Amino acid sequence: IGITNGGFGVDVFFLISGFLITFILLKEKELFSKINILKFFIRRALRIWPAYFVLLALAPWFMTLTQYQTPDYLPNVFFYNNFHALNLVDSTGNPWQYPFAHLWSICVEEHFYLIWPFVIAFIKTEHLKKAFLVLLSLSIAAKIYFYLFNYSVYYTYLHTISRIDVLILGAMFALYFKNNGFQIQTTKLFRIFLYSFTLVLYFADSVYSYDSLFVILVKKYFFCLVFGFAMANYLFNPKTLFKVPFEKLFNYLGKISFGIYLFSNVLVPITAKTFLHRWETDNIWVYFSLNIILSIFVSVIVYELIEKQIAKFKKKFEVVQTSKR
Repeated sequence: IGITNGGFGVDVFFLISGFLITFILLKEKELFSKINILKFFIRRALRIWPAYFVLLALAPWFMTLTQYQTPDYLPNVFFYNNFHALNLVDSTGNPWQYPFAHLWSICVEEHFYLIWPFVIAFIKTEHLKKAFLVLLSLSIAAKIYFYLFNYSVYYTYLHTISRIDVLILGAMFALYFKNNGFQIQTTKLFRIFLYSFTLVLYFADSVYSYDSLFVILVKKYFFCLVFGFAMANYLFNPKTLFKVPFEKLFNYLGKISFGIYLFSNVLVPITAKTFLHRWETDNIWVYFSLNIILSIFVSVIVYELIEKQIAKFKKKFEVVQTSKR
């Protein structure tokens, strides 16, 4: 179960992204009484597109190595992979096309970027809480609609409207933190109990089971809220439970994490066909270790040669200076 729940990492990514994007936009609006929307779009493009389009450019080579059927490129070039996947569900029952199956989440993120600076820019700051609640309610209403009218569960999982909920939760965290700072004080014993209980649930049951409205409306949000609480405690509470060892190493892994996400799924069949079959082994630990090593190796190359260099240019479009941490 713990392995199959790995998809929750997408929601972690959404939560952090919603928090950071919203906090920076709120800070920009506070300092300058406006949002430079063009610079926002340029910053996001320079952050996402380089590694993303490297993957698309390498896709024909990946297809040669794996001998999978040629995928559809246009839905990924123009960032509507998630809707294309839903069309595949309706026509074939299978939404996943190698090597682009996981890129639906990047498309949801890009759709969020298209609307979010306008939301922050043109809604008065004192009304943003209500606006966020309305948008979150619309996302939840979409989930209820898909469930009640017997749509495929993939609609709940892949549709932009139903998946921006966690991005909005991250935005709500950002708005709260911007207005109040981190003021939730809890005992270490309570946090130990909460984190232990959450881990047990995580490894005992599926995060993404859509067999009832209760599950759809409660389960994932519980995990997201606990993670957000834990993240805020670690970053802003001086009485944190623990310090992360090898912090510089983990910070670097954070910098290349986007590349790891992009390439790790792509390397799954390549690892199996190129190495495991040749070595005549099906040891799951060999597979995981090798896939992780290859993913980090490729991501380091992409980061050092491409992303890091473009990041220097990206700074020209920053309006609010952000902490390296």
